[in-house]
Amino acid sequence: MTLWNNGTFTADDFIVVPDADPVPTDGPVLVSLARWRTERDALSARNAEIGIVLPPDAEWSDIVPDLSRFPVVAILFPKMMDGRGFSIARLLRDRDGYTGQIRAVGDFTVDMMPLMRRVGFDAFEVVSDNVKKALDRGVWPEVPLYYQPVEADREAPAGTRPWMRKPGKGSAA
Repeated sequence: MTLWNNGTFTADDFIVVPDADPVPTDGPVLVSLARWRTERDALSARNAEIGIVLPPDAEWSDIVPDLSRFPVVAILFPKMMDGRGFSIARLLRDRDGYTGQIRAVGDFTVDMMPLMRRVGFDAFEVVSDNVKKALDRGVWPEVPLYYQPVEADREAPAGTRPWMRKPGKGSAA
């Protein structure tokens, strides 16, 4: 697959290993959350990097202590209009303190990518030819104003955002 990372297409050393297939003894792999839960000890004993794939309906609170083991957490987008992956990425960063790579995998558009970066995604597994072509042309449809603060160090503080509505003088608060 094609991986978009840090503004460019890069090589991806990780391979996705389906649950029914044996896990290679070497090389970086991505395994499902279910597989991690059932084969945790054996997978931990591997002498190679391992990442995890989270479906959009994932409940991963039981593996939060393991997150530091994973250099990559891939979040599935099974269909374009499924936004649950945005919430997963934000929770991984803010609530769970995950600092590794969060990768979007599946069906998304180039228009979604700036918003995905904003909530914590670092990398994008690009499968759509339209997205590949747009990125090759340098398309990055940034949104300049946001109603909800996320990146406190890069955004105007609450109360100073000119697009936020405030009650005027003499209005009932």
